[in-house]
Amino acid sequence: MLSDFSSAHPGGREGWREPGASLGFTAEVPRMQPLPTDRPRAWLFERHAHAVTLKASRSSFERQWGPPHCVVTRDDGRFQEAHWGWRSECGLELVVVSMREADRFHVFIEPLEVDHALAHLGLKDEVVEWRADAGFPLPREGWVVTRMDETGNRYDVAQSPERAHVACFARILEDRAHKQSYYVEFRGTPADEDAARKDWAVIRQDEYGNRAEVARLQCEQGARAFADVYEADPRHKQTYFVEPVAPRS
Repeated sequence: MLSDFSSAHPGGREGWREPGASLGFTAEVPRMQPLPTDRPRAWLFERHAHAVTLKASRSSFERQWGPPHCVVTRDDGRFQEAHWGWRSECGLELVVVSMREADRFHVFIEPLEVDHALAHLGLKDEVVEWRADAGFPLPREGWVVTRMDETGNRYDVAQSPERAHVACFARILEDRAHKQSYYVEFRGTPADEDAARKDWAVIRQDEYGNRAEVARLQCEQGARAFADVYEADPRHKQTYFVEPVAPRS
């Protein structure tokens, strides 16, 4: 049973998949539509952050999702970078990039949406090598998916500022877990929508103090993870930092 539930309750964050599940893909995944391929860099740098790295079979991935939507040549033609991008019916957008290693993928998504994205891709936790939200608790406010087991215990599973996203994720989970019930609830005090909305800009500053915005995300955690990746790259001599900005109209 999938329900709305508005009262707060004690509970802890948990993984949503059954322990010991095998590698590979789940049997059924929700339908997604490919993103436009005419602006591949916009997929990576305008809307998304690198939120998870996967170790999975490239051949199995292509059997499930088809050939890349876009192929980009890197390092003067020495290797090709394969891109896939989708938008789901709930509005979630995600980008998957196969880098130099044939069986390793980078997923570009808001870090709060990692589990939701994996559910849409039909991938299991065992293929995750790294995720940007590892070790971070769920935010205290926003739309939350909670799970109730057969003994009545409840646990937080995922959080997102978008109600449609958590409702979609809850439906996927309930379809796959026949003895569990999932609820969608809002935590915190709703604020004036226009006053509460803000984006997080990743700013690049060179040695002369010149500044340029290189990415803009809705999630502060995702923007900071994006900036940290660029700051740690020895090829980049600029400074990267994050600051709140008003949303684009």
